[in-house]
Amino acid sequence: MSVENYSLYAIPASLILAYVPHVIKHAILLKATGKWNNVSPRTTIDSIKGRVPAATHDMAHRANAAHMNGLENFPTFAIAIILGNITALPVETLNTCAGIFLAARFLYNFVYIANTNRVTALVRSSLWIVGVGSCFTLMFKAAALGLKAATIRI
Repeated sequence: MSVENYSLYAIPASLILAYVPHVIKHAILLKATGKWNNVSPRTTIDSIKGRVPAATHDMAHRANAAHMNGLENFPTFAIAIILGNITALPVETLNTCAGIFLAARFLYNFVYIANTNRVTALVRSSLWIVGVGSCFTLMFKAAALGLKAATIRI
């Protein structure tokens, strides 16, 4: 029985997960202020400091940081998935690593946004390591397979 390769679907899924904290940030700011500065949206978080509770400001900042981190990790993940597919890694490996990355990023987002202490910061960092580790696993397996192969499919 063959297993379906869902790994390429994980690429847009990871981009969606990168934008979830952005949406959460907007919700936090709208709830706190009742408005959104669409003329200069990147300055909104800093402009509300002192006008909203510090916890609200800090949570919006963490949501923004989670969003940026998701965008920063996206190319690494996409490249790992593409390399794994080009070198024809086993579908089980591709799906497992993609699933681990997506689960880690999902949890990472919410742990990062809710983080207020060193314990949850350690959990957040551990989730980041798990996600990036799944990318490196795919890259190294693809590199090893590519070195053995006479040609790489493109």
